[in-house]
Amino acid sequence: MSSGGIGVEYSFKNLPKMLPGLLLCAVFGWLALQWDVTTHNWSREFKEAEKVLKAVNEGKAPASYDEYKKKLEESYAKKMEEFKAQEAAYKEAKAKGEPAKEPKKPAKPVVLSEADFTQVTQSKAIPGKLSFGDMVIKFQLTYVAVLLLGGMLIRNTVGVPEIFRAGTVAARPLIKPGIIILGAYYMWSDVLKVGVVGLLLVIAFVIGTQILISFWGRRAKVDSGLAGVMGAGVGVCGVSAAVAVAPVVNAKPRDFFYAIGTILLFGTLALFTFPYIGQALGMSQPVFGAWVGTAILNTAQLVAAASWYGHDSLLTANVVNIVRVGFIPLVVLWAIYFYVVKPAVEAGHEGQKINVWEVIRDKFPIFVFGFFIMVTLNEMGLFTAQDRTILASDLLKLFFAIGFAGVGLNIAFDDLKKAGGTAFVIGVVAATLKAVLAAIAVMAIGEEAFKVKG
Repeated sequence: MSSGGIGVEYSFKNLPKMLPGLLLCAVFGWLALQWDVTTHNWSREFKEAEKVLKAVNEGKAPASYDEYKKKLEESYAKKMEEFKAQEAAYKEAKAKGEPAKEPKKPAKPVVLSEADFTQVTQSKAIPGKLSFGDMVIKFQLTYVAVLLLGGMLIRNTVGVPEIFRAGTVAARPLIKPGIIILGAYYMWSDVLKVGVVGLLLVIAFVIGTQILISFWGRRAKVDSGLAGVMGAGVGVCGVSAAVAVAPVVNAKPRDFFYAIGTILLFGTLALFTFPYIGQALGMSQPVFGAWVGTAILNTAQLVAAASWYGHDSLLTANVVNIVRVGFIPLVVLWAIYFYVVKPAVEAGHEGQKINVWEVIRDKFPIFVFGFFIMVTLNEMGLFTAQDRTILASDLLKLFFAIGFAGVGLNIAFDDLKKAGGTAFVIGVVAATLKAVLAAIAVMAIGEEAFKVKG
């Protein structure tokens, strides 16, 4: 089975070659997830410690650790009783076919350890590890950042030994099963609502960018092979679109790597800056998700940036991205017209005939169907809130962690330097213009249009 242009052929024959790198990414991903769990726990405990410290300063602190713990347990028990009553009412309504909203199970309270409670109440100081965890989360140094920054650091210092290279490259597409799993969070009403707005964004900015680069590249006398893959990659979907268009425009290996270098350079800069730009602009998670889904060039990078910003951001970004990658066949058709048919007609030759259905069949990304199947199963009520928690906590994060490990370990500064000359300027200017205009558009449209309710 083809790898989709990532440089590794998926087959049982190549499994021994890929296995060491895949295992490396799995271990790296697992360690990053442990970091994530630990720092998030410390951050939650920091907030609880702040509450206790405030009570101490106001003279309202519990008299003992046992009293403190009992009070939290009793509060949680009361919330659980209310939840069970709401859940019973929900099931009864569903059985009758009446519309009802599934109640959300209350989260277990954060309970400080006795040692931390004692330090807060007696020393009036929050333990250092809890402050550290809170700082880590505030700076969004989650497992996503650890894998991307850590992987990039390893790749560009000690390097990745040759025995691991094939497997780390093969790990990157494992993000796509995670995207399929995300389907369990959506109802069709979400997909259609966000998808329609996303479609308008795709038409306005993504396809517009592709057309802009095509005409600008021709005017600047950029080789059609380089302009073609650059336009597809910057306009639509990063590496996947560039790979799909490359044979159509007869791109040389040099053209392809120049385009990929530009795409990766812009995408890498966007990945590490957009979350902070979004915060500075006051973007809500759904609005940020719509922005990165439109503006960041590569699926892996936009999923990473959206995950970095928050889960609701990821849900919106994923729908917009699904719409975007669905345009790959149309981008191929545009490339055939602009770089093959149009020049032939201008030269007085008969244009090449296009089998539209064959292009769509060959180029349509299969994982999109998996996502739609999961949405349909959720619409049918096959996934409970608990099922979705298991999917998100275990499977989804597992696929993302292994995939992000592969992304980080393959960000090489040498590859980013392969962007070249006029085509690089055209690609970066077009991508930046798209990002700026898309940010203005999504903020003007507002959160409600992009919010996924599930």
